[in-house]
Amino acid sequence: MMKEQELIDMIISETDAYLSYPFNKPGTKSTIKWSILKHHKNNKILAMVYIKDDELSLNVKLLPEHSESLRTLKGVEPGYHMNKKYWTTILINNTELTLKEIKNIIQESNELTKA
Repeated sequence: MMKEQELIDMIISETDAYLSYPFNKPGTKSTIKWSILKHHKNNKILAMVYIKDDELSLNVKLLPEHSESLRTLKGVEPGYHMNKKYWTTILINNTELTLKEIKNIIQESNELTKA
């Protein structure tokens, strides 16, 4: 079972990302702590890590056709709070995806968001 910090560390080690918390400002009503991973070069979001309903979740940007095909798998859903055409949510500890597949998905999101 992967922990939140392990997922964040894995994303940072696989990409050029840095960790940011732009949505966790004092006075925010959200009960979700969003860990946002952004590119150093352009500050674009490449991944979002959060826990919702006791599920460790990962939002990533994918090509629409890849998002659609992945959503047929257990633990893969349209992007929570994101454009559902491009963003996909993976329930990290409740998915059919292997760790290698998750790493490949992170790389795809990294490539799509670094330009």
